[in-house]
Amino acid sequence: MTLASKTPAPSVETLAQSIRIGFVALRAIVRTMRNRRAAYRMSELPDYLLNDIGLKRDDVHEALHADWREDPTYRLAVRASERRRSL
Repeated sequence: MTLASKTPAPSVETLAQSIRIGFVALRAIVRTMRNRRAAYRMSELPDYLLNDIGLKRDDVHEALHADWREDPTYRLAVRASERRRSL
């Protein structure tokens, strides 16, 4: 009886799937960072322009202070949508 069992070498399909998942994750990270920069630029807009798109300055700051892995533009879109519905 052996204490360790031998595991088979990963197949080409498994390796290709792992690489594909890595590229998808990398693309998501790049998209989130790009959106974070866009949200940062939105924080520099004057209040009347933010109001035109249905946001307040606090909304932008709240979205930017979320976890770095979270897309702030998604939060901003949800917040603007909630404001439109309440009108």
